[in-house]
Amino acid sequence: MGCHRTIGQLFGLLFVLVTVLGSHEEHEYCDKVYRINGNSIDFPCESTKNIYISTQRYMARNVMPVRFQCDHNRVIIAQPRLRAGVPTTLGQIDLNKPSCYAHIKPFPCWAYQEEGNCNSLQSVIDLYVDVKRILWALDSGITNFLEQPIKRCPPKVYAFTLNNDKTVKTIDLSEIVKPSSRLQYLVTDYNESGHPFVYISDADGAIIVVDVNSNKIFRVVLPRAISAGCGDSDVLYLLLIPKPKGQSIVIFSYLCGQKVYSIKSEHLRSGKGSSAIVEMGTKRKHSVLLGTDGGKGVILRYRSESELFLWDTDQPYRECNFELVQNADDCRLATHVSVGKNEHLMCLMSNLSDFLNN
Repeated sequence: MGCHRTIGQLFGLLFVLVTVLGSHEEHEYCDKVYRINGNSIDFPCESTKNIYISTQRYMARNVMPVRFQCDHNRVIIAQPRLRAGVPTTLGQIDLNKPSCYAHIKPFPCWAYQEEGNCNSLQSVIDLYVDVKRILWALDSGITNFLEQPIKRCPPKVYAFTLNNDKTVKTIDLSEIVKPSSRLQYLVTDYNESGHPFVYISDADGAIIVVDVNSNKIFRVVLPRAISAGCGDSDVLYLLLIPKPKGQSIVIFSYLCGQKVYSIKSEHLRSGKGSSAIVEMGTKRKHSVLLGTDGGKGVILRYRSESELFLWDTDQPYRECNFELVQNADDCRLATHVSVGKNEHLMCLMSNLSDFLNN
């Protein structure tokens, strides 16, 4: 596709990277590209769609997928309600269907998409599928974030088992967040006993830890030096590098921060903060941490640049340890990379910068 953009057609592309990581040969794309836009929403019937349009609960140009997770032959997509007119905040597309323009169906169903109903999803901003095929979704509870923010419901974490798409857990975060909190990313890990823990980045300067089995929630406050030079609108990225026997590592960094850090998940679970944080390297440019390759590799790009690089986290965070895995795309920027079918990496790209600038 070229760089021509049509008003009302905000595109997201989800495609497979077939680069053999570690190879220095010329990188190529797989031809499997799923094009998604605001017109891709699959309504139960035409009359329902017409009602949504007439009441301005559906405005195609305001639908913007930003995060995703793969589950066998489908992809589950987070579509935050950043502006009015987003009918589904959590959707799914079928990878077995023709890929020209993918249809987005609500996940798990239409009843879960009702804006203003606190038993439903309000604005899903991130999602994570763990090793037990549990989908964890972070719901900010705030809609119309880019226009006139409306706090519809408390922030929550929802857990769905992907065996049957049933809800297995709902966690209210209202007691742990502050008025200045900016919840952004979540990951899930299991301790040696097999109990799940959810880690959530709060760009107000903390990582929130949720002990799911014990129903305990607490904040691990980050040292002020980590956010030095960052403003109130900055982003705190959070990634999980899985390790055996409960020794996983959580990597985090502010977009405008000067350094990249890590902390063992066992230290987060015990509430340790500054004493357990490890500095992994200094940034030459502001970097966006997009996701992992399912192992020790992190995929990243530089701010406002579209080339994607692989960083082996066994090595320090330095450019000499980065490998180019995707060349530039003049029109779009990646917002998430994750492992898909056959362990290929999948990348979600869009003209998000245009969307944010209206």
